[in-house]
Amino acid sequence: MENSEKPFEVSKSFGLGVLLKLTKKSSSGIEIFSNGEKFTSNVTLGTLTDAVNATIKTHNIKLKIK
Repeated sequence: MENSEKPFEVSKSFGLGVLLKLTKKSSSGIEIFSNGEKFTSNVTLGTLTDAVNATIKTHNIKLKIK
């Protein structure tokens, strides 16, 4: 990770927590931390996005927006 790239950070929600936990289990080198209000990763947004997209595809997850 370059000095100009910041680790990914986002406010907590239940659904996102489940997806990030599944991503952490299925992708080596990715760590997800929580301070009670936010999730923070040890990787950049781009790297985490790629890992989450791979997890969604691998587990055939469909998103529903109401």
